[in-house]
Amino acid sequence: MTGTMTNADVTRRVVELVSAFRFDELEQHIHEDIVMEAPFQAFHAGPMRRGRAKFMEGMSFVPNVFDKFKLNIHELYDCPEQDVVVFEQTSMGVFAGNGATYQNRYIMVFGFRDGQIVLWREFYNPEIMNAGMLFMLDG
Repeated sequence: MTGTMTNADVTRRVVELVSAFRFDELEQHIHEDIVMEAPFQAFHAGPMRRGRAKFMEGMSFVPNVFDKFKLNIHELYDCPEQDVVVFEQTSMGVFAGNGATYQNRYIMVFGFRDGQIVLWREFYNPEIMNAGMLFMLDG
């Protein structure tokens, strides 16, 4: 836990920060040894990123592609004994440049070490992102 923040609190805060494009504040919640994995990734991203610098570099994708991007947690399952939070969320975005909308559903797994996120695993439908990215490029 970070200070008095539980892992669930950190998760909610991180989702808020990503939605607000406040990546400078996000970085404080990311462990130096983070592994980010999207087993079913869109064409623009590789399957895994290791380390805080690579993770933050990957997060720069969001404001470069979206004018708006809002995440909403619908269910959150806190597993403090394992330092894990599993949650379900949806996204609503507006692609930069053409105004096309983006919506997706996610299952997320955050693992924690020393109060920071050391595992970021996301499961989403990459075909929705791929179609949106192609539309944006064609736009």
